Parts: sequence; structure tokens; C-alpha cells
Amino acid sequence: MNWRDQILDPDSLDLDAFVRATYSFAVPAGADVRQAAVQMLRILTQRSQRLGLRYSSYDPQFTGAVIHVGPVSTWTDVTLALPLVHAAPSEGLSHLFQLLTSAAEYSYADGVWLQRVDLPRPFLTALPGPQLGIDGIRSMLGVRRRPLLALETGCRIETLDQSVLDQYRKVLVAGADLLVDDMLLGDPPSPTLALQYRLPHLVAVCRRAAEESGRQKAYITCLAGTPSQIMRKAEWAATNGAKGFVVNGFSQGLGTLEDLSSHRFGACLIATNMGSGMVSRPSTGGVHRVGVDEQVISKLSRLAGADAVHTGTTGAECFDINWSDAVRALAQPLQLPGKRIPGAFRVAEGDLQMINIWPNIRELGHDTIFEIHSAILGDSDVRSRTRRFLELMEGLADATDNASALTVYRALAGRDVKLRAELDKVDLEHW
Repeated sequence: MNWRDQILDPDSLDLDAFVRATYSFAVPAGADVRQAAVQMLRILTQRSQRLGLRYSSYDPQFTGAVIHVGPVSTWTDVTLALPLVHAAPSEGLSHLFQLLTSAAEYSYADGVWLQRVDLPRPFLTALPGPQLGIDGIRSMLGVRRRPLLALETGCRIETLDQSVLDQYRKVLVAGADLLVDDMLLGDPPSPTLALQYRLPHLVAVCRRAAEESGRQKAYITCLAGTPSQIMRKAEWAATNGAKGFVVNGFSQGLGTLEDLSSHRFGACLIATNMGSGMVSRPSTGGVHRVGVDEQVISKLSRLAGADAVHTGTTGAECFDINWSDAVRALAQPLQLPGKRIPGAFRVAEGDLQMINIWPNIRELGHDTIFEIHSAILGDSDVRSRTRRFLELMEGLADATDNASALTVYRALAGRDVKLRAELDKVDLEHW
């Protein structure tokens, strides 16, 4: 059968029977990108079915199809329709992710970049999705509109003594909504930072802060270990007052997220993708790339059950992603027959200062959790600095563009020397 016969019009297929994967291909000089796409399709489908090339014709329900080839250039977008027989919903997202990324194992293209995945209704219906989502987390904390302010706990080298706990309590009483573990904290063999030690202390801090402030507070703990250990620790943590978990969907696995969500601990699930930059960082210059777009990892993390997903931070030292893709992958609720998949919070963290709160709200939206550490704890008056952050976020809840956001900043800068100094350094034309 001629390879051209496997390039089909998507309207000729029942797309609810296929996973659609969009790649960017860079092929060797003189090669036909369409043929390379068909070769990749055959590898992904025929290898898993052991069909070989002995058939004189192909049934798309088993062998799939190439349903889109974009304008041919150095990088050409190609969409493959992969039948569910190769990645059944019952096999979960981990198996699907393995299938989709195995395209990079072969030499039909010099560069393979998985940039988008669209799942059919049968697959979406089988996934747990967020148990709380945006509305559930807002209801838990009693915060209706503004972004959420989280204090990020210290790293593994910090000692969790009473002076640190007092600082955390002051920040929470002053207005922070959440106390969230650093994503790399894990469960170190430390007499003060091990999960079994720190959790009771940090839960107690949140409870006392809630009593003093009259507002709900929540501690989100970082989980580490094997999948079975993570599940046991999650059950223990939820029983002892944790309101959520931080889990790495990239290194600890999408299946772990699915298990945590399906177990229904009544806790929110924050997925970090720390380390995925190894495969999701876009190429620069003439460097060929092999990897997975950040929005794919974020989207699959949400569908696996994450109520909030780390998206990186604009204006920090991390590499930038296509922010509109991140918002689209996380924010839009999905209504299916008999099932609704709620939208997820975006999480911004890492070197966050007051001056770059607006650029992140502008790109990620108001349903964003801002995890702050040094910008608050490094101040001589943590209460005052927390109130300033909260006042800024409340003011920016009504901002619609740079001009209206700047009005909020200038009003606050008149009473805040540090913010005024930051504002003076910013190129507002490229803010």
C-alpha cells in the first residue's frame, strides 16, 4: 500500500475512536515530511500490534492515519490519529504517554516535538480529573475572586524551629491563604523536616492562624517515595490535617496522580513538573529538539487529577513557555455526558516579587496560586509585606490591561518604598 494512502481527511474518521497527537517534525535534507510522518505512524501503531508490513491495505481503526500536515518548513506540524486499541483508557495516562513519546526513538526525523494531545470522549470519561478544581479550592478557603497567596516553606537545609513556625503563623494571620511545601522538600531523614515531624507542626500553625484571623488556612504537604509509599503517606497526611499534596507528575508519574485523585482523600492535589524542562525546554537557534511541550505535561497532569498545576513564572529566571497554551490546557472546564472535568489553578512560583505579580496574572489569569518565599520572609516585617502582597492582588483582581494595573501599582507604591524602587527599574513598555 502506498504511504500516501495513510494520509486521510479527519472528517472521514470518527475522532472519538482516536487520540490525536500533534508533533513538530524536522526531517533530514531531501526527505519528505509526509512520508516521515507516515513512517512514524506505522512504527507507533504496527509495532504495538505486531502487524508488520505484510498487509496490502490498512484499516484506520487499527493502523491510524495522518490527518494533518502543515506548511512544510524547517519544523512542520503533523497530526497523527492513533486508535484507542493502542492505548486503551483502562491502561491510563502513563501507558499513553509512553506511546506518544516513543516517536522520538526512531530516525525518521531529526527532531520530534510533541506539542499537543487531544483525547477522545471515551478516554476523558475514564480519567479521574480534579476532585476539587478551581471552585472547590476557592470554597475551601473562602476566597472568591482574587489570586491565592501561598507562603512556600523553606528548603531541606532549613531547621524547622519555633522561630520559623512563628514567622509562618504571622504571614498566615496577615492574609496568606496557604502554607505550601517547597516542591523539592520531599521527606528527608531529618529530625525536623521529615514528614512525620513537620506535618503536625505546620497543621497546628494553620489551625492557630485560622483561629486568630477568622479565615480558613490550609497546609499542602510535599510527598516523596515510591508510588505505594506516596499513597500511604497521603492517607496518613490527610488523616492528620493536611489539606492537600504536592506531587511531581513528571518524575513520580501520571499514574501516581491518577491514584491520588481516584482515592478521594478530600484534599487538593498540586502537580509540579520540576525536571520536565529536561525534555520540555524549547530549542534556541539551530539546535534540534526532541521533547514534549510543557502544555502537554500540564494538560495530562490536570486530567490525571491535579487541582492546580505549576506552569512556571514569567519574568523570572526560568525559560518561558507559550502561556496561552498553558491557560487553555488548564483553565477550560470540560462537560462530558455524565461527567464534568473542572478547570485547574495555575501555580506560579520562583523568585516572585511584587513587581512581577501583574505580568503573571496577565498571562495566567486570576485563577493563579502565587507561591512566595523570600519576598515575604526576607522582609524585616513579614506581616506588613504580606498585607502589601494581598492588597496588590486584590487591586489587580479588577485590572484588565497594563494601564489599569499600573494605576494599582502606583497607588500602592506611594506607601511602599520597596515597591516604588522596583517600579522605577521596570521598562513599562515591555512589562
